[in-house]
Amino acid sequence: MAESLITKKAIADSLKILTREKTFDKISVKDISEKCGINRQTFYYHFVDKFDLLEWIYQTELLDPNMEGVDFDNWHVKLKNTLETMRTDKRFYINTINHTENYIQRYLVEQAGAWFQRAIDELDEHTRVDSQQRAFISRFFAYGVCGTIIEWASGGMQEEPEYIAQNMRKLLIHCERAAYIYATEEVVKDLPNEKNEP
Repeated sequence: MAESLITKKAIADSLKILTREKTFDKISVKDISEKCGINRQTFYYHFVDKFDLLEWIYQTELLDPNMEGVDFDNWHVKLKNTLETMRTDKRFYINTINHTENYIQRYLVEQAGAWFQRAIDELDEHTRVDSQQRAFISRFFAYGVCGTIIEWASGGMQEEPEYIAQNMRKLLIHCERAAYIYATEEVVKDLPNEKNEP
């Protein structure tokens, strides 16, 4: 393992230890550096600030290992794995979701939006849906999935990851493809006329 990566992991571990003692918003770069036994210059050599460090932890320990190869057919399995990883470090994830002034919420939505965007792009091989419509569909599902994750974490991660993943699958099964088909206007003729709706 490269020395730089070893140092980054040590800094990350120090932040995790500190989140057992105080909320993320009360933790400073000085606190992290002292806990890790390094000076602040070393910290800033590796990370821009504590949010950059936090993002690195989420990316390398939570998202990259669990979400690689995600698509419409396996996203519920990937979601279950992600939730299980969060549960193994419960204090850290609850703390950082609840005490980062929505920073992590925005970050997760951005990441999820990119996953859904890629999946929609795969469906839309012939570019029948314009980029604005694809972005709208991606954001719609990203906010739904991430909102559920955030609520689950904020509530103490009471429900089993399998329960969350399967329930979301039941609710959203085929919805992603339906949204894409709707965007191509192939099913508009089958929808109720708005003038006839109660």
